[in-house]
Amino acid sequence: QEFFMGAWQLPKIMQWNNYYRAWSQLGIGKSFFNTIILLSGAMVLNTLLVSLGCYTLARFDFKLRNVIYWYIIGSYFIPGLNTMVTGYILMRLLGLLNSLFGLIINYGASTIVFNTLILTAFMKGQPKELDEAAYIDGASYWLTFWHVGLPLARPSLLTINVFNFMRYYNNFMQPLLYIRDPEKYPLSVAIYSMSQAMTYRADWVTLFAGFVIMMIPTIIVYSVFQNYIIQNLNIGALKG
Repeated sequence: QEFFMGAWQLPKIMQWNNYYRAWSQLGIGKSFFNTIILLSGAMVLNTLLVSLGCYTLARFDFKLRNVIYWYIIGSYFIPGLNTMVTGYILMRLLGLLNSLFGLIINYGASTIVFNTLILTAFMKGQPKELDEAAYIDGASYWLTFWHVGLPLARPSLLTINVFNFMRYYNNFMQPLLYIRDPEKYPLSVAIYSMSQAMTYRADWVTLFAGFVIMMIPTIIVYSVFQNYIIQNLNIGALKG
């Protein structure tokens, strides 16, 4: 009743049971844990692929290096909607439809291009003498990457992973297209599904409580890392 009397007014009495009902009865809790699994797996996968690729492009001189780099960057101009049909066919052929594992692979690959642009520029600005010193001490390429390349790129890796978090967390089209089981929905699709169900069950206060729960992680991440992101993006731009 209080909601319909003034939707934009602050409530006089906080109804915390709405958040409990959204978490348990509407399935926000299950979708939240699905989202954590997706984000964790996709961010680890993307970080591994991008850091290895960018380290190779930035620290080694070999034929076709620039061709490979611009081939990767050029694919950034292909609209994502143009790849959805082929992506769906590929996921079906690989047996990855309706699978969190398949969605993790899809998420992790979707941000490779943009992150390559940022991380390659950052790594090119790091002194190669540190790598050469590691080689002189007997370190292999892998050990040099792990103990020299990654620690130096830590600020930039944190920045791109904050971007990854925001993109993956708010991703809607891909999970809607690839996931059919409601038990595997991430938050973005679960909230949409609940809003559609409100056509027959007008429990709007519980739905809006779900909206609030969904906003909390992004607000926390943005508040904590806002200044850090701006600082490191400026460093990467100057070094690139």
